[in-house]
Amino acid sequence: MFQTLLVAHDFSPSSNRALAHAVDIATRTGAALHLMYVDRTAEGVLFEGGKAPPDDELQDRFEERCHASLAPHDRSPAEDRVVCHAVRGVSPAPLLVEKAEEIDADLIVTGTEGRRGARRLIVGSVAEEVLRTAPCPALTVRQREDGGASGSADEAPAPADETPGSADEAPRSAVEQIVAPVDFSDLTEVALQHVARLAPLYDVPVRLVHVVEDPTMPSVYEVNASAVRARAAEERAEEALQSLGEPIEETGVSVSYLVHRGQTTSTVVEATGHRDTLTVMGTKGLSGLRRVMLGSVTEAVIRASDGPVLAVRASADGASSADE
Repeated sequence: MFQTLLVAHDFSPSSNRALAHAVDIATRTGAALHLMYVDRTAEGVLFEGGKAPPDDELQDRFEERCHASLAPHDRSPAEDRVVCHAVRGVSPAPLLVEKAEEIDADLIVTGTEGRRGARRLIVGSVAEEVLRTAPCPALTVRQREDGGASGSADEAPAPADETPGSADEAPRSAVEQIVAPVDFSDLTEVALQHVARLAPLYDVPVRLVHVVEDPTMPSVYEVNASAVRARAAEERAEEALQSLGEPIEETGVSVSYLVHRGQTTSTVVEATGHRDTLTVMGTKGLSGLRRVMLGSVTEAVIRASDGPVLAVRASADGASSADE
């Protein structure tokens, strides 16, 4: 399924969690593992004092640090199928996308700090920018505090030598179920193709989720009739979900179905946001003002989820607007 993985690695807590999932996938599939660091010298973690080191020194230092990051996973940059790339640049996302195209990556893996609100709009997110422009699926993993609650979205990453994954214990990368939100668009077909391949790979059950939007009507507008229509829609949705799940069940995977009435974004986030849940979603990769105005269910899940989120970007020509 995957032959080449590209992992954005900056030694932050979210990056270390992302690396753990990438190593797990590489172990399961035999894929080559490419680690990439983009040095923005003034804020880089490999060198202090804002100096711009020679390229070969930057590469050597990154490989040295990768030894420490990979050691808890019993992997090493010295292996034939592990490659380290240290580059210099101002904006990491375009460089990651460029490298993914160069090495013909099947999957880009990134961490995310899950910024929200005004700071996210101003600062942006490397993970979300990669998601919107990547030539292949993107797996994002958000940092979370050990106590169970997600860390503050606006916290700065811990110092490089104090981040999880630099010690002897590797960050956890368990996947206990796969959840796929379904909207019956072309995005659904793209996402379920990946679900069908991933479920046997992890040997975990699958849950397909669909949200029937709550009608918001004043009480004088036939509330009872609206409720009847909503229930009928739920029944039809469950039948359609089961039809989509049958090919997956035929592979021996356990599939369950959830149809819920409510608001799409909040319901999907609640259903998919658990630490050991791998969420698989299709996305159109909206960009610019249109994305800011309309939002994206996929990006909302990425910012809120405690588990890994695999976003499969469909072409704008072939996908419907369900992800808006």
